[in-house]
Amino acid sequence: MWKKDIVEEAVKRFRGTVASISCIGGFYQNVFQYERDGEEFILKLIPSANKDRNMLLSEMKWIQYLRKNGIQIPKNVLSKRGNTIEVIHTLPIPCCAISFEKAEGEKIDDNHWNDYLFSRWGQEMGKMHAISKKFHLEKVDTPFDDWDQGEIYHRDLSTAPKLVQDRWIELRQKASTFARNKKTYGLIHNEFSNRNFLLNKSRELIIFDMNHVKYHWYTYDIAIALYHALDYVSEYDQSSFKHEFLHKFMFGYLCENELEDDWEEQINFFLKFYTNFRYLYLHIYLHKESASKAKLEEYNRLESIVNPKNKLLR
Repeated sequence: MWKKDIVEEAVKRFRGTVASISCIGGFYQNVFQYERDGEEFILKLIPSANKDRNMLLSEMKWIQYLRKNGIQIPKNVLSKRGNTIEVIHTLPIPCCAISFEKAEGEKIDDNHWNDYLFSRWGQEMGKMHAISKKFHLEKVDTPFDDWDQGEIYHRDLSTAPKLVQDRWIELRQKASTFARNKKTYGLIHNEFSNRNFLLNKSRELIIFDMNHVKYHWYTYDIAIALYHALDYVSEYDQSSFKHEFLHKFMFGYLCENELEDDWEEQINFFLKFYTNFRYLYLHIYLHKESASKAKLEEYNRLESIVNPKNKLLR
């Protein structure tokens, strides 16, 4: 997707060595690793059509506020010109480039599943939500999206199955009736899955991929974590695992942030909501010809859930 000269220009602006560049992931294959003065750093490219510099500046202020208040997030790296964000106007994809220190720690999968991890995961999310409530008073250059802005909310969904379109309308209508107050609604990470944090030697969570932030219900953030945890569990075991996961996760979460009494009911609703959202997101943005095997498998699995009459893609 990314032209070589755009990636190289971005790395040069952050004083990196072009020969050291390697792509390490991202939904759009937009996350790279590079070396600078013998140390490894991370570079992320964000199309300007998706997010402009002002929006990224607001995100940076939020991230700095979280870090200042005890959330472990890799530090940003300044460019040669002393900027945290570099704008690259090169066609065909004008973009913004940001860079940060490479975090040290273990990647998380089901080999790490245990009570400590689930509880600590919940605690860090609860702490992030509680801290973010105070950030509402901070000045930002551009306000964050509300729950039904950005992403797929104003895209043409006419190519999706009619059944899925109708259910999506119903789910959005129901979500819009939920109370929005200090206990229920605020800034969330919006993709706090096990793929977006590491566990360091001190058994602390190092959180990254902070560019999905928006205003939403706190229970939605929890449902996203649950969705990705369930991805590692067989359909037969999901019911018992879900109970075990939420029991430990919420023990940690509620130590840091208070929710309304109906939090479990909302998490169950938002699990369905996010499952439909995720299918539609992949339906719109996934390039099946170049997609990874894991992404294709997820898309097929979701299609069998949200549109069971359709045959799986082969």
